[in-house]
Amino acid sequence: MEAWLIDKDFANYWTAARLVLNGQVLDLFADHATYFRHLTDQFGPDTHWRNWSYPPHYLLVIWPLGFFGYFPAMAGFLGLTLVAYLWALRAFVGPIIISLALATAMVLPSIFDNLYHAQNGFLSAALLLGGLAFRMERPVLAGVLIGCLTIKPQLGVLLPLLLLIERRWLVIASASLTAAGLVILSGVLFGWESWSGYLTQTLPYQSRVMTDFFGIFLGMMPTIFGALRVLEVDPQVALTVHAAVAVPVIGVAGWALRQCRDADLRAALAIMTTLVAVPYWLTYDYGIAAAALLLTCDRAKGTEGAPWRRCSLLVLAAFMPTVAIPLWLFNAPLTPGLVLLGFALVLQAAVQATRQLDRD
Repeated sequence: MEAWLIDKDFANYWTAARLVLNGQVLDLFADHATYFRHLTDQFGPDTHWRNWSYPPHYLLVIWPLGFFGYFPAMAGFLGLTLVAYLWALRAFVGPIIISLALATAMVLPSIFDNLYHAQNGFLSAALLLGGLAFRMERPVLAGVLIGCLTIKPQLGVLLPLLLLIERRWLVIASASLTAAGLVILSGVLFGWESWSGYLTQTLPYQSRVMTDFFGIFLGMMPTIFGALRVLEVDPQVALTVHAAVAVPVIGVAGWALRQCRDADLRAALAIMTTLVAVPYWLTYDYGIAAAALLLTCDRAKGTEGAPWRRCSLLVLAAFMPTVAIPLWLFNAPLTPGLVLLGFALVLQAAVQATRQLDRD
Protein backbone atom coordinates (compact mmCIF):
# COMPACT_ATOMS: atom_id res chain seq x y z
CA MET A 1 0.00 0.00 0.00
CA GLU A 2 2.75 2.45 0.88
CA ALA A 3 4.60 1.76 -2.37
CA TRP A 4 1.40 2.47 -4.31
CA LEU A 5 0.93 5.77 -2.49
CA ILE A 6 4.53 6.80 -3.09
CA ASP A 7 4.24 6.18 -6.83
CA LYS A 8 2.26 9.40 -7.30
CA ASP A 9 2.88 12.79 -8.88
CA PHE A 10 2.84 14.33 -5.42
CA ALA A 11 6.37 12.94 -5.06
CA ASN A 12 7.47 15.87 -7.25
CA TYR A 13 5.94 18.46 -4.95
CA TRP A 14 7.21 16.96 -1.73
CA THR A 15 10.73 16.50 -3.12
CA ALA A 16 10.73 20.08 -4.40
CA ALA A 17 9.63 21.38 -1.00
CA ARG A 18 12.43 19.46 0.70
CA LEU A 19 14.96 20.85 -1.75
CA VAL A 20 13.79 24.39 -0.96
CA LEU A 21 14.20 23.82 2.77
CA ASN A 22 17.62 22.20 2.24
CA GLY A 23 18.89 25.13 0.17
CA GLN A 24 19.08 23.05 -3.02
CA VAL A 25 16.32 24.77 -4.96
CA LEU A 26 18.46 25.30 -8.07
CA ASP A 27 18.69 21.52 -8.54
CA LEU A 28 15.02 21.66 -9.55
CA PHE A 29 15.94 23.76 -12.57
CA ALA A 30 19.13 21.96 -13.53
CA ASP A 31 19.27 19.07 -15.98
CA HIS A 32 16.77 16.27 -15.49
CA ALA A 33 19.39 13.80 -14.22
CA THR A 34 20.23 16.10 -11.32
CA TYR A 35 16.60 16.41 -10.29
CA PHE A 36 15.80 12.73 -10.76
CA ARG A 37 18.72 11.80 -8.56
CA HIS A 38 16.94 13.54 -5.69
CA LEU A 39 13.81 11.51 -6.38
CA THR A 40 15.71 8.23 -6.25
CA ASP A 41 17.48 9.35 -3.08
CA GLN A 42 14.09 9.92 -1.45
CA PHE A 43 12.13 6.96 -2.82
CA GLY A 44 14.68 4.38 -3.93
CA PRO A 45 16.37 3.29 -7.16
CA ASP A 46 13.17 1.76 -8.58
CA THR A 47 11.40 5.13 -8.62
CA HIS A 48 9.42 5.63 -11.82
CA TRP A 49 10.47 8.40 -14.17
CA ARG A 50 9.16 11.85 -13.35
CA ASN A 51 10.26 15.34 -14.25
CA TRP A 52 9.91 18.82 -12.78
CA SER A 53 7.89 21.15 -15.03
CA TYR A 54 6.70 24.08 -12.88
CA PRO A 55 7.95 27.69 -12.73
CA PRO A 56 9.79 28.94 -9.64
CA HIS A 57 6.82 30.78 -8.16
CA TYR A 58 4.97 27.46 -7.75
CA LEU A 59 7.42 26.84 -4.92
CA LEU A 60 5.83 29.71 -3.01
CA VAL A 61 2.75 27.49 -2.69
CA ILE A 62 4.29 24.13 -1.88
CA TRP A 63 7.45 24.80 0.16
CA PRO A 64 5.65 24.28 3.55
CA LEU A 65 5.02 20.65 2.54
CA GLY A 66 8.66 19.94 3.27
CA PHE A 67 8.09 20.37 7.01
CA PHE A 68 5.94 17.21 7.07
CA GLY A 69 6.45 13.56 6.25
CA TYR A 70 5.39 12.38 2.82
CA PHE A 71 2.02 10.87 3.74
CA PRO A 72 0.78 13.67 6.05
CA ALA A 73 1.93 16.23 3.48
CA MET A 74 0.06 14.48 0.67
CA ALA A 75 -3.11 14.10 2.73
CA GLY A 76 -2.99 17.73 3.80
CA PHE A 77 -2.29 19.03 0.30
CA LEU A 78 -5.07 17.02 -1.34
CA GLY A 79 -7.52 17.76 1.45
CA LEU A 80 -6.96 21.52 1.52
CA THR A 81 -6.94 21.91 -2.24
CA LEU A 82 -10.10 19.79 -2.56
CA VAL A 83 -11.86 22.11 -0.11
CA ALA A 84 -10.64 25.09 -2.15
CA TYR A 85 -11.92 23.47 -5.34
CA LEU A 86 -15.37 22.76 -3.90
CA TRP A 87 -15.58 26.33 -2.60
CA ALA A 88 -14.66 27.76 -6.00
CA LEU A 89 -17.00 25.31 -7.76
CA ARG A 90 -19.89 26.50 -5.59
CA ALA A 91 -19.03 30.14 -6.28
CA PHE A 92 -18.78 29.48 -10.04
CA VAL A 93 -21.92 27.40 -10.51
CA GLY A 94 -24.09 29.04 -7.83
CA PRO A 95 -27.19 27.37 -6.35
CA ILE A 96 -28.00 24.35 -8.48
CA ILE A 97 -31.43 23.51 -9.84
CA ILE A 98 -30.67 19.98 -11.00
CA SER A 99 -30.60 17.12 -8.51
CA LEU A 100 -27.66 16.83 -6.15
CA ALA A 101 -27.10 13.26 -7.34
CA LEU A 102 -26.72 14.38 -10.96
CA ALA A 103 -24.41 17.24 -9.98
CA THR A 104 -22.29 14.87 -7.91
CA ALA A 105 -22.07 12.38 -10.78
CA MET A 106 -20.74 15.12 -13.07
CA VAL A 107 -18.02 16.25 -10.66
CA LEU A 108 -16.86 12.97 -9.10
CA PRO A 109 -14.90 11.65 -12.13
CA SER A 110 -12.59 14.66 -12.02
CA ILE A 111 -12.28 14.50 -8.23
CA PHE A 112 -11.39 10.80 -8.22
CA ASP A 113 -8.90 11.27 -11.06
CA ASN A 114 -7.03 14.04 -9.25
CA LEU A 115 -7.03 12.10 -5.97
CA TYR A 116 -5.75 8.97 -7.69
CA HIS A 117 -2.83 10.78 -9.32
CA ALA A 118 -2.26 13.00 -6.24
CA GLN A 119 -1.97 16.03 -8.50
CA ASN A 120 -2.57 19.78 -8.23
CA GLY A 121 -5.70 19.88 -10.37
CA PHE A 122 -7.82 21.01 -7.42
CA LEU A 123 -5.52 23.97 -6.85
CA SER A 124 -5.42 25.19 -10.45
CA ALA A 125 -9.17 24.67 -10.83
CA ALA A 126 -9.86 26.64 -7.64
CA LEU A 127 -7.77 29.55 -8.94
CA LEU A 128 -9.42 29.60 -12.37
CA LEU A 129 -12.99 29.05 -11.19
CA GLY A 130 -12.60 31.53 -8.36
CA GLY A 131 -11.16 34.14 -10.70
CA LEU A 132 -14.05 33.71 -13.11
CA ALA A 133 -16.69 33.62 -10.37
CA PHE A 134 -15.54 36.88 -8.74
CA ARG A 135 -14.52 38.85 -11.82
CA MET A 136 -17.58 41.11 -11.67
CA GLU A 137 -18.29 41.66 -7.98
CA ARG A 138 -14.75 41.37 -6.57
CA PRO A 139 -12.41 42.20 -9.46
CA VAL A 140 -9.25 42.68 -7.37
CA LEU A 141 -9.62 39.25 -5.75
CA ALA A 142 -10.43 37.74 -9.14
CA GLY A 143 -7.25 39.25 -10.57
CA VAL A 144 -5.16 37.91 -7.71
CA LEU A 145 -6.51 34.39 -8.29
CA ILE A 146 -5.94 34.63 -12.05
CA GLY A 147 -2.44 35.97 -11.47
CA CYS A 148 -1.69 32.98 -9.25
CA LEU A 149 -2.90 30.67 -12.03
CA THR A 150 0.35 31.45 -13.85
CA ILE A 151 1.77 28.47 -11.94
CA LYS A 152 -0.02 26.51 -14.70
CA PRO A 153 -0.31 29.14 -17.43
CA GLN A 154 -1.76 26.96 -20.20
CA LEU A 155 -5.10 26.81 -18.37
CA GLY A 156 -5.47 30.58 -18.44
CA VAL A 157 -4.31 31.22 -21.99
CA LEU A 158 -7.72 32.46 -23.19
CA LEU A 159 -8.59 34.49 -20.11
CA PRO A 160 -7.13 37.69 -21.63
CA LEU A 161 -9.55 37.31 -24.56
CA LEU A 162 -12.54 36.93 -22.23
CA LEU A 163 -11.48 39.79 -19.97
CA LEU A 164 -10.81 42.11 -22.93
CA ILE A 165 -14.20 41.33 -24.46
CA GLU A 166 -15.84 42.06 -21.10
CA ARG A 167 -13.62 45.10 -20.49
CA ARG A 168 -12.61 43.90 -17.03
CA TRP A 169 -9.76 46.38 -16.75
CA LEU A 170 -9.40 46.13 -12.98
CA VAL A 171 -9.21 42.33 -13.16
CA ILE A 172 -6.55 42.58 -15.87
CA ALA A 173 -4.52 45.07 -13.83
CA SER A 174 -4.80 43.02 -10.64
CA ALA A 175 -3.82 39.80 -12.44
CA SER A 176 -0.85 41.46 -14.14
CA LEU A 177 0.45 42.96 -10.90
CA THR A 178 -0.03 39.67 -9.05
CA ALA A 179 1.83 37.66 -11.68
CA ALA A 180 4.67 40.18 -11.78
CA GLY A 181 4.86 40.23 -7.99
CA LEU A 182 5.07 36.44 -7.81
CA VAL A 183 7.86 36.36 -10.37
CA ILE A 184 9.82 39.03 -8.51
CA LEU A 185 9.26 37.44 -5.10
CA SER A 186 10.34 34.01 -6.34
CA GLY A 187 13.41 35.51 -8.01
CA VAL A 188 14.40 37.27 -4.79
CA LEU A 189 13.79 34.24 -2.56
CA PHE A 190 15.09 31.45 -4.78
CA GLY A 191 17.58 33.36 -6.92
CA TRP A 192 17.17 34.59 -10.47
CA GLU A 193 19.16 31.53 -11.54
CA SER A 194 15.98 29.56 -10.88
CA TRP A 195 14.19 31.46 -13.64
CA SER A 196 17.19 31.14 -15.93
CA GLY A 197 17.20 27.38 -15.35
CA TYR A 198 13.46 27.19 -15.86
CA LEU A 199 13.76 28.87 -19.26
CA THR A 200 16.89 27.04 -20.45
CA GLN A 201 16.47 23.59 -18.86
CA THR A 202 12.95 22.94 -17.57
CA LEU A 203 10.90 24.21 -20.51
CA PRO A 204 13.05 22.62 -23.24
CA TYR A 205 12.96 19.26 -21.43
CA GLN A 206 9.18 19.52 -20.99
CA SER A 207 8.90 20.24 -24.71
CA ARG A 208 10.87 17.05 -25.40
CA VAL A 209 8.50 15.12 -23.14
CA MET A 210 5.55 16.35 -25.21
CA THR A 211 7.08 15.51 -28.58
CA ASP A 212 9.40 12.57 -28.01
CA PHE A 213 8.30 10.53 -25.00
CA PHE A 214 5.76 7.71 -24.86
CA GLY A 215 3.85 6.22 -21.96
CA ILE A 216 0.64 6.34 -20.00
CA PHE A 217 0.77 10.13 -19.78
CA LEU A 218 -0.21 10.27 -23.46
CA GLY A 219 -3.41 8.45 -22.60
CA MET A 220 -4.04 11.13 -19.99
CA MET A 221 -3.63 13.93 -22.56
CA PRO A 222 -7.16 14.29 -24.00
CA THR A 223 -6.22 16.67 -26.79
CA ILE A 224 -6.07 16.15 -30.52
CA PHE A 225 -2.28 16.46 -30.28
CA GLY A 226 -2.20 13.82 -27.53
CA ALA A 227 -4.45 11.44 -29.43
CA LEU A 228 -2.27 11.65 -32.53
CA ARG A 229 0.84 11.06 -30.42
CA VAL A 230 -0.76 7.87 -29.07
CA LEU A 231 -1.22 6.79 -32.68
CA GLU A 232 2.49 7.55 -33.26
CA VAL A 233 1.86 10.38 -35.71
CA ASP A 234 4.89 12.62 -36.21
CA PRO A 235 4.80 15.31 -33.46
CA GLN A 236 5.02 18.23 -35.90
CA VAL A 237 2.19 16.80 -37.97
CA ALA A 238 0.19 16.25 -34.78
CA LEU A 239 0.70 19.88 -33.75
CA THR A 240 -0.32 21.06 -37.23
CA VAL A 241 -3.54 19.04 -37.14
CA HIS A 242 -4.24 20.23 -33.62
CA ALA A 243 -3.78 23.85 -34.70
CA ALA A 244 -6.03 23.29 -37.72
CA VAL A 245 -8.83 22.46 -35.28
CA ALA A 246 -7.90 24.89 -32.51
CA VAL A 247 -7.73 28.05 -34.64
CA PRO A 248 -11.30 27.90 -36.01
CA VAL A 249 -12.58 26.80 -32.59
CA ILE A 250 -11.03 29.91 -31.03
CA GLY A 251 -12.50 32.03 -33.84
CA VAL A 252 -16.02 30.67 -33.34
CA ALA A 253 -15.71 30.95 -29.56
CA GLY A 254 -14.46 34.53 -29.85
CA TRP A 255 -17.52 35.44 -31.88
CA ALA A 256 -19.83 33.69 -29.40
CA LEU A 257 -18.16 35.36 -26.41
CA ARG A 258 -18.82 38.78 -27.96
CA GLN A 259 -22.45 37.91 -28.66
CA CYS A 260 -23.36 36.08 -25.45
CA ARG A 261 -24.93 38.24 -22.75
CA ASP A 262 -24.90 35.55 -20.08
CA ALA A 263 -21.69 36.11 -18.10
CA ASP A 264 -21.72 32.63 -16.57
CA LEU A 265 -22.03 30.88 -19.92
CA ARG A 266 -19.27 33.12 -21.30
CA ALA A 267 -17.00 31.84 -18.54
CA ALA A 268 -17.99 28.22 -19.20
CA LEU A 269 -17.34 28.68 -22.91
CA ALA A 270 -13.91 30.20 -22.24
CA ILE A 271 -13.01 27.14 -20.17
CA MET A 272 -14.08 24.59 -22.77
CA THR A 273 -12.45 26.55 -25.59
CA THR A 274 -9.18 26.54 -23.68
CA LEU A 275 -9.26 22.77 -23.29
CA VAL A 276 -9.84 22.30 -27.02
CA ALA A 277 -7.22 24.87 -28.03
CA VAL A 278 -4.31 23.97 -25.74
CA PRO A 279 -2.31 20.94 -26.94
CA TYR A 280 -0.93 19.94 -23.53
CA TRP A 281 -3.00 19.33 -20.42
CA LEU A 282 -3.89 16.14 -18.58
CA THR A 283 -7.03 14.50 -17.25
CA TYR A 284 -6.52 15.75 -13.69
CA ASP A 285 -6.97 19.31 -15.02
CA TYR A 286 -10.54 18.48 -16.02
CA GLY A 287 -12.05 19.84 -12.82
CA ILE A 288 -12.51 23.16 -14.60
CA ALA A 289 -14.48 21.42 -17.37
CA ALA A 290 -16.62 19.60 -14.80
CA ALA A 291 -17.65 23.01 -13.44
CA ALA A 292 -18.40 24.42 -16.91
CA LEU A 293 -20.42 21.34 -17.90
CA LEU A 294 -22.31 21.33 -14.59
CA LEU A 295 -23.23 24.99 -14.97
CA THR A 296 -24.45 24.39 -18.51
CA CYS A 297 -26.47 21.36 -17.47
CA ASP A 298 -28.01 23.34 -14.62
CA ARG A 299 -28.98 26.14 -17.00
CA ALA A 300 -30.52 23.65 -19.44
CA LYS A 301 -32.59 22.07 -16.70
CA GLY A 302 -33.68 25.47 -15.48
CA THR A 303 -35.11 26.38 -18.88
CA GLU A 304 -38.68 25.39 -19.56
CA GLY A 305 -38.87 22.64 -22.12
CA ALA A 306 -35.09 22.09 -22.18
CA PRO A 307 -34.31 18.60 -23.49
CA TRP A 308 -32.94 15.90 -21.20
CA ARG A 309 -30.76 14.84 -24.06
CA ARG A 310 -28.43 17.82 -23.61
CA CYS A 311 -27.91 17.03 -19.94
CA SER A 312 -27.24 13.38 -20.76
CA LEU A 313 -24.57 14.39 -23.25
CA LEU A 314 -23.06 16.85 -20.75
CA VAL A 315 -22.80 14.03 -18.20
CA LEU A 316 -21.14 11.85 -20.84
CA ALA A 317 -18.56 14.59 -21.49
CA ALA A 318 -17.98 14.96 -17.74
CA PHE A 319 -16.99 11.29 -17.49
CA MET A 320 -13.97 11.78 -19.76
CA PRO A 321 -11.34 11.18 -17.00
CA THR A 322 -12.92 7.80 -16.20
CA VAL A 323 -12.49 6.39 -19.69
CA ALA A 324 -9.17 7.98 -20.69
CA ILE A 325 -6.82 5.21 -19.52
CA PRO A 326 -9.04 2.28 -20.65
CA LEU A 327 -9.26 3.81 -24.11
CA TRP A 328 -5.48 4.29 -24.17
CA LEU A 329 -4.97 0.63 -23.24
CA PHE A 330 -7.03 -0.34 -26.28
CA ASN A 331 -5.09 2.15 -28.43
CA ALA A 332 -8.30 4.08 -29.03
CA PRO A 333 -7.59 7.69 -27.98
CA LEU A 334 -11.14 8.99 -28.33
CA THR A 335 -11.16 11.35 -25.35
CA PRO A 336 -10.70 14.51 -27.49
CA GLY A 337 -14.12 13.69 -28.91
CA LEU A 338 -15.65 14.00 -25.44
CA VAL A 339 -13.89 17.32 -24.87
CA LEU A 340 -15.15 18.59 -28.24
CA LEU A 341 -18.63 17.34 -27.33
CA GLY A 342 -18.51 19.38 -24.13
CA PHE A 343 -17.32 22.43 -26.05
CA ALA A 344 -20.11 22.09 -28.63
CA LEU A 345 -22.78 21.75 -25.95
CA VAL A 346 -21.58 24.80 -24.03
CA LEU A 347 -21.29 26.79 -27.26
CA GLN A 348 -24.84 25.79 -28.18
CA ALA A 349 -26.11 26.85 -24.76
CA ALA A 350 -24.38 30.24 -25.03
CA VAL A 351 -25.81 30.90 -28.50
CA GLN A 352 -29.30 29.78 -27.52
CA ALA A 353 -29.25 31.93 -24.36
CA THR A 354 -28.46 34.98 -26.46
CA ARG A 355 -31.23 34.20 -28.96
CA GLN A 356 -33.68 33.70 -26.11
CA LEU A 357 -32.82 37.11 -24.68
CA ASP A 358 -33.24 38.68 -28.12
CA ARG A 359 -36.71 37.12 -28.46
CA ASP A 360 -37.70 38.30 -24.99
